Amino acid sequence: MKRMNPLKFALLGATALTLVACGESNEDVLAYESVEACIKAGEHDAATCKAEFDKAKAEHARSAPRYRSSNDCYSDFGYNRCYRSSGSSIWLPFMMGYMLAPRGGAPYIHSQPLYRPSDSPNSYYTGSNGRVGSISANGRTQVSESQAKRPPARTRTVSRGGFGARAARSSGGGFRGGS
Repeated sequence: MKRMNPLKFALLGATALTLVACGESNEDVLAYESVEACIKAGEHDAATCKAEFDKAKAEHARSAPRYRSSNDCYSDFGYNRCYRSSGSSIWLPFMMGYMLAPRGGAPYIHSQPLYRPSDSPNSYYTGSNGRVGSISANGRTQVSESQAKRPPARTRTVSRGGFGARAARSSGGGFRGGS
Protein backbone atom coordinates (compact mmCIF):
# COMPACT_ATOMS: atom_id res chain seq x y z
CA MET A 1 0.00 0.00 0.00
CA LYS A 2 1.31 3.45 -0.94
CA ARG A 3 1.93 5.90 1.91
CA MET A 4 0.70 9.44 1.61
CA ASN A 5 3.29 12.20 1.76
CA PRO A 6 2.79 14.20 5.02
CA LEU A 7 2.80 17.49 3.08
CA LYS A 8 0.06 16.26 0.72
CA PHE A 9 -1.93 15.02 3.70
CA ALA A 10 -1.64 18.43 5.44
CA LEU A 11 -2.67 20.28 2.27
CA LEU A 12 -5.64 17.96 1.78
CA GLY A 13 -6.78 18.59 5.37
CA ALA A 14 -6.35 22.36 5.05
CA THR A 15 -8.36 22.38 1.83
CA ALA A 16 -11.22 20.49 3.47
CA LEU A 17 -11.25 22.87 6.45
CA THR A 18 -11.23 25.88 4.14
CA LEU A 19 -14.21 24.56 2.20
CA VAL A 20 -16.18 23.93 5.40
CA ALA A 21 -15.27 27.35 6.82
CA CYS A 22 -16.38 29.10 3.60
CA GLY A 23 -19.86 27.56 3.78
CA GLU A 24 -22.70 30.03 3.78
CA SER A 25 -24.16 30.91 7.16
CA ASN A 26 -27.87 30.98 7.95
CA GLU A 27 -29.83 34.12 8.60
CA ASP A 28 -32.72 34.38 11.08
CA VAL A 29 -35.82 35.70 9.30
CA LEU A 30 -39.57 35.90 9.79
CA ALA A 31 -41.99 34.41 7.26
CA TYR A 32 -45.76 34.82 7.15
CA GLU A 33 -48.64 33.74 4.96
CA SER A 34 -50.48 37.04 5.46
CA VAL A 35 -50.49 40.38 7.27
CA GLU A 36 -52.89 38.86 9.79
CA ALA A 37 -50.46 36.02 10.55
CA CYS A 38 -47.69 38.59 11.09
CA ILE A 39 -49.83 40.61 13.49
CA LYS A 40 -50.95 37.48 15.37
CA ALA A 41 -47.31 36.36 15.83
CA GLY A 42 -46.64 39.55 17.79
CA GLU A 43 -43.09 40.08 16.50
CA HIS A 44 -44.04 43.43 14.89
CA ASP A 45 -46.90 45.87 15.25
CA ALA A 46 -49.77 45.98 12.73
CA ALA A 47 -48.36 49.02 10.89
CA THR A 48 -45.00 47.32 10.36
CA CYS A 49 -46.63 44.07 9.23
CA LYS A 50 -48.73 45.94 6.66
CA ALA A 51 -45.85 48.14 5.45
CA GLU A 52 -43.56 45.14 4.99
CA PHE A 53 -46.28 43.23 3.14
CA ASP A 54 -46.67 46.20 0.78
CA LYS A 55 -42.88 46.21 0.21
CA ALA A 56 -42.98 42.48 -0.57
CA LYS A 57 -45.83 43.06 -3.07
CA ALA A 58 -43.76 45.73 -4.82
CA GLU A 59 -40.77 43.36 -4.88
CA HIS A 60 -43.05 40.64 -6.31
CA ALA A 61 -43.91 42.90 -9.26
CA ARG A 62 -40.18 43.40 -9.91
CA SER A 63 -38.75 39.93 -9.34
CA ALA A 64 -41.49 37.28 -9.70
CA PRO A 65 -40.96 34.46 -12.21
CA ARG A 66 -42.54 35.39 -15.56
CA TYR A 67 -44.23 33.07 -18.04
CA ARG A 68 -45.53 33.46 -21.60
CA SER A 69 -48.58 31.27 -21.04
CA SER A 70 -50.89 30.28 -18.23
CA ASN A 71 -50.12 26.59 -18.78
CA ASP A 72 -46.39 27.16 -18.29
CA CYS A 73 -47.03 28.98 -15.04
CA TYR A 74 -49.59 26.40 -13.89
CA SER A 75 -47.13 23.57 -14.52
CA ASP A 76 -44.73 25.11 -11.99
CA PHE A 77 -47.14 26.55 -9.43
CA GLY A 78 -50.43 24.73 -9.89
CA TYR A 79 -53.80 25.45 -11.45
CA ASN A 80 -55.30 28.82 -10.45
CA ARG A 81 -52.07 29.86 -8.68
CA CYS A 82 -51.08 32.26 -11.46
CA TYR A 83 -52.48 35.44 -12.97
CA ARG A 84 -51.97 37.60 -16.04
CA SER A 85 -50.02 40.75 -15.30
CA SER A 86 -52.22 43.78 -15.97
CA GLY A 87 -51.80 45.24 -19.42
CA SER A 88 -49.54 42.46 -20.70
CA SER A 89 -49.50 38.85 -21.83
CA ILE A 90 -47.10 37.82 -19.07
CA TRP A 91 -48.22 35.33 -16.40
CA LEU A 92 -46.95 35.47 -12.80
CA PRO A 93 -47.43 33.11 -9.84
CA PHE A 94 -49.40 34.45 -6.89
CA MET A 95 -47.39 35.63 -3.94
CA MET A 96 -48.21 33.07 -1.22
CA GLY A 97 -46.47 34.76 1.70
CA TYR A 98 -43.70 37.16 2.59
CA MET A 99 -40.41 37.14 4.40
CA LEU A 100 -38.90 39.83 6.61
CA ALA A 101 -35.12 39.70 6.82
CA PRO A 102 -32.86 41.97 8.87
CA ARG A 103 -30.78 44.42 6.88
CA GLY A 104 -28.01 46.26 8.63
CA GLY A 105 -29.43 45.81 12.13
CA ALA A 106 -32.71 45.16 13.88
CA PRO A 107 -34.62 48.33 12.90
CA TYR A 108 -33.95 47.84 9.17
CA ILE A 109 -35.99 45.19 7.41
CA HIS A 110 -35.88 43.87 3.86
CA SER A 111 -39.09 42.17 2.72
CA GLN A 112 -39.56 39.83 -0.19
CA PRO A 113 -42.33 37.65 -1.63
CA LEU A 114 -42.57 33.91 -1.09
CA TYR A 115 -43.95 31.30 -3.50
CA ARG A 116 -45.20 27.72 -3.27
CA PRO A 117 -44.37 25.57 -6.31
CA SER A 118 -46.69 22.72 -7.24
CA ASP A 119 -44.01 20.07 -6.65
CA SER A 120 -43.45 21.35 -3.09
CA PRO A 121 -46.83 22.84 -2.06
CA ASN A 122 -46.14 22.89 1.69
CA SER A 123 -42.85 24.78 1.40
CA TYR A 124 -42.08 28.40 0.73
CA TYR A 125 -39.42 29.49 -1.74
CA THR A 126 -37.92 32.93 -2.29
CA GLY A 127 -37.79 34.62 -5.67
CA SER A 128 -34.13 33.54 -5.81
CA ASN A 129 -35.21 29.90 -5.52
CA GLY A 130 -34.14 29.49 -1.92
CA ARG A 131 -36.16 27.10 0.19
CA VAL A 132 -37.38 28.61 3.44
CA GLY A 133 -36.95 26.26 6.40
CA SER A 134 -39.65 25.11 8.79
CA ILE A 135 -41.58 28.07 10.15
CA SER A 136 -42.43 28.29 13.85
CA ALA A 137 -45.75 29.61 15.17
CA ASN A 138 -44.27 33.11 15.56
CA GLY A 139 -42.90 33.07 11.99
CA ARG A 140 -39.25 32.48 12.88
CA THR A 141 -37.18 30.44 10.46
CA GLN A 142 -33.77 30.42 8.83
CA VAL A 143 -32.57 30.80 5.26
CA SER A 144 -29.10 30.92 3.78
CA GLU A 145 -27.56 34.36 3.92
CA SER A 146 -27.81 34.79 0.14
CA GLN A 147 -31.56 34.02 0.20
CA ALA A 148 -32.19 36.80 2.71
CA LYS A 149 -30.98 39.35 0.15
CA ARG A 150 -33.13 41.09 -2.43
CA PRO A 151 -33.83 38.77 -5.38
CA PRO A 152 -32.66 39.87 -8.84
CA ALA A 153 -35.13 41.55 -11.19
CA ARG A 154 -36.69 39.31 -13.83
CA THR A 155 -36.33 40.73 -17.30
CA ARG A 156 -37.08 37.65 -19.39
CA THR A 157 -39.94 35.21 -19.40
CA VAL A 158 -39.82 31.45 -19.13
CA SER A 159 -40.98 30.11 -22.47
CA ARG A 160 -41.97 26.63 -21.34
CA GLY A 161 -43.06 24.88 -18.18
CA GLY A 162 -40.64 23.75 -15.53
CA PHE A 163 -39.04 26.72 -13.88
CA GLY A 164 -35.36 26.20 -13.16
CA ALA A 165 -33.99 22.75 -13.99
CA ARG A 166 -36.77 21.97 -16.48
CA ALA A 167 -36.92 25.30 -18.31
CA ALA A 168 -34.96 28.14 -19.77
CA ARG A 169 -33.42 30.21 -17.02
CA SER A 170 -34.61 33.76 -16.63
CA SER A 171 -32.15 36.49 -15.80
CA GLY A 172 -31.12 36.25 -12.20
CA GLY A 173 -31.38 32.47 -12.13
CA GLY A 174 -34.20 30.01 -12.13
CA PHE A 175 -36.63 28.72 -9.59
CA ARG A 176 -37.32 25.13 -8.77
CA GLY A 177 -39.35 23.54 -6.07
CA GLY A 178 -38.70 20.37 -4.19
CA SER A 179 -35.02 20.90 -3.49
